Amino acid sequence: MSSQVILGLAVLFGSLFIYMMAFRFPVFFSMILACATWGLVFPGRLPMSVIGSGIISGINSTTFVAICFYFFLGELLNSTELGDRLIAFLKSLVGHIPGSLSHINILASMIFAGVSGSSTADTASIGSMMIPMMKKEGYSAGYSAAVTEVSSIIGPIIPPSNGFIMCAMVLGVSVRKLFLGGIVPGILLGVFQLVISFILAKKRHFPCSEWGGWKNVWRQFKYGFGAVLLPALTIFFLLAGIGTVVEIGAVSCLIAIILLIAYGNFSFRKVLGCLARAAATGGRILAIICTSGIFTWIIASMGVTNVISAWASANIGSPFLLVCICMIIFFILGMLLETVVQHMVIMPMMATALISANVDLVWFSVLASLVINIGLNTPPVGNLIYASASIAECPASEVIKESLPYLAVMILLCILMLFCPGIVTWLPNLVG
Repeated sequence: MSSQVILGLAVLFGSLFIYMMAFRFPVFFSMILACATWGLVFPGRLPMSVIGSGIISGINSTTFVAICFYFFLGELLNSTELGDRLIAFLKSLVGHIPGSLSHINILASMIFAGVSGSSTADTASIGSMMIPMMKKEGYSAGYSAAVTEVSSIIGPIIPPSNGFIMCAMVLGVSVRKLFLGGIVPGILLGVFQLVISFILAKKRHFPCSEWGGWKNVWRQFKYGFGAVLLPALTIFFLLAGIGTVVEIGAVSCLIAIILLIAYGNFSFRKVLGCLARAAATGGRILAIICTSGIFTWIIASMGVTNVISAWASANIGSPFLLVCICMIIFFILGMLLETVVQHMVIMPMMATALISANVDLVWFSVLASLVINIGLNTPPVGNLIYASASIAECPASEVIKESLPYLAVMILLCILMLFCPGIVTWLPNLVG
């Protein structure tokens, strides 16, 4: 790699980190300023026309509309009685098991993953319901926050997943195949976390409620039928290939509104509030995706992807070793960068090398998404740590300490997926 390319990357990413870490600017604004800084250091190499075309190319896909739909769907579930009905059903089912609220937190994340597709949305929604409930029942604030933030990682793995939509765009992979590839790892991630939750519950003598009998389970199931049905329908549509991810997202939102009407809980004020919050969250993500177009153009103009591909071909003989190196990079950067930046900026830099090495891109994308999201649970950035600590009103250090056993099993799952690609590829290959 030439000194000019190294200097260019140092200016681009160095200024990005400075704007993000030192000045605490929003990510999309930091990316714009980093591009401007690069243009000033290398005058004449960033045409004005690229700014407009880069923004358009960054978001020039209707598939990104699905991100907004799934955020809206998550808001509808969280901001109405549907979320409460889901928690009531899960409590009737496992409430008699020691540490039941910890298990319910994880199970709710697994089900909520079928509608939100975002770990941040999962932390905010499930956390606002479960953390106060757990603290009231005697769980420590740190543990309540830790369970919430680690279980929210399930959200970007079980479909629908915003991260998978971005992977599909930058790597040219079928979104449906990525969604199918995330189902088995997502379920395994939930099961692994439930095992840790059960072990800690036994060890720490966490509380439980009395068993209400199967009649109570059936009653709560009927009461929360819509909350259970909605994620199930979303995943069924994906498995059956009924419509595109955008169409499925739109239909799922419509079903959620119909359920609100059926439960007598519909109001235009609530729905408009959900729409506004989903637009704000989705807009923040889409703004980053827009600016990533300029970022990607600068990286391409320096020939970085070709340089990386040539270096990988000459020095890394094994595709498996190449994937391992990529995962290490994602894990380290996960401690510093937001997931959207990694998906839209870092991943395209690796694309040419991965394709040249004949790496299975479905396997790579699902594995990379899990590793990237683990970064949300690690300092210094650790967005989920601080979000859950804020809800629980406890120090972030306490959340980090309590989350270590769960982080261990997430890393174990990454290793299993690395050595057993079939965990990811079996279902996409089966369904076709």
